Amino acid sequence: MVLHIIANPHAGNHQASKIVTKIKTYFEPQEVVVLYTKKEDDEENQVAKLLKVFKVGDQIMIVGGDGTLSKVLRHLPIELPVAYYPVGSANDFARALSLPNLEQTIAAIKSASFSSINCFTYDQGLILNSLDMGFPAYVVLRASQSKVKRILNKLHLGKLTYIVIAIKSLIISPKSSILIQREDGSQLFLNNLYLFSLANNTYFGGGITIWPTATALNDNIDIVYAEGQKFWKRIAILLAIVLKNMTSLPY
Repeated sequence: MVLHIIANPHAGNHQASKIVTKIKTYFEPQEVVVLYTKKEDDEENQVAKLLKVFKVGDQIMIVGGDGTLSKVLRHLPIELPVAYYPVGSANDFARALSLPNLEQTIAAIKSASFSSINCFTYDQGLILNSLDMGFPAYVVLRASQSKVKRILNKLHLGKLTYIVIAIKSLIISPKSSILIQREDGSQLFLNNLYLFSLANNTYFGGGITIWPTATALNDNIDIVYAEGQKFWKRIAILLAIVLKNMTSLPY
């Protein structure tokens, strides 16, 4: 058995190489092959390299953040099991599913012990946690572009970036309009949405709850949306998310 590792050295606070070094101590040198992503969206290239040498009985492990995991899974054959160790700044996927620590993960790899999850694909990728528009998309996009986040990641405070940007969104008020077509052909048009999310998991953006019962362990995807044309309602929406009581609100 060979363990093939795809690692993102730039994820989170740049801990991937240290984790890979520790992983190697659990195996013989010839049992571990490491592929590092070299640039943004390099996962497809590294998956192609992996599949050229992958043999029956080999295992795959991903070391990175939610983005790395999502991009690798998009390009891997669905029948190949994958181990994952999170080193991102948010790690929402690992938090939502309470993934095991490194030692437990290595034990699961060696015993070939796996569990199934559900992911939803669309033309541009794979929905691991959520596919967002409006406020949540604004938060995630701005956080990914933030120079402050890189500094805070080094201090292990990267989650603060999401909170600051979320507060800023109260004033910016990013909006979206969505057309949903049901299975029976009928349509639902949702206009001026402050929040819209197709939620496959509980969290987005550093542990912010998008929907408390959403999980990748079943085959459902939750549609979460709310209007926020007025400032007070946007505050109410953010407070509901922070307090995790959005399921009880009529809007």
